[in-house]
Amino acid sequence: MGDIGWDEWMVVAVTAAIVTIAVTFHFEVINVLTRWAHRRARNSAAGHASRITLLVIMFALLLSHIVEVWLFAVGYWGLAATGNHGHVIGYEQFTLLDHVYFSATNYTTVGWGDLSAVGPLRFLAGTEALTGFLLLTWSASFTFLVMGRIWGYRDTEKIGPEGEGS
Repeated sequence: MGDIGWDEWMVVAVTAAIVTIAVTFHFEVINVLTRWAHRRARNSAAGHASRITLLVIMFALLLSHIVEVWLFAVGYWGLAATGNHGHVIGYEQFTLLDHVYFSATNYTTVGWGDLSAVGPLRFLAGTEALTGFLLLTWSASFTFLVMGRIWGYRDTEKIGPEGEGS
């Protein structure tokens, strides 16, 4: 076992910064969407705003995930271009968009296997998979709660096969 050197610590610091920014950004997006959906529900006639509200929330969450993927991609791109922080293998040359693709496969935990990180950069890749999984499931849980409120289901109601309370 070797000592942890400057390059490894730099990857850990960049990873911590990216995760902090991504989680905080996601929290703020969900916070804004929650307040907006509540205001919209109060100010709209019953049922009139539900489709638009849900569509806006879905697209806003999708956009937030895209921003977060790009945030990690810039981290890969920057770290791979400087020092001995590792790099991504699988192509002859890497552009920023190649790093975005690599980031998207990690963030969504798909991991096609055509690209992989080597060296200290593996820490960022592994942490991105965990962070992406948590943020995606957070969005799914939030969407589920919003849908329940919009469509009028309560926690105590049982949804039958026709989608109505039984």
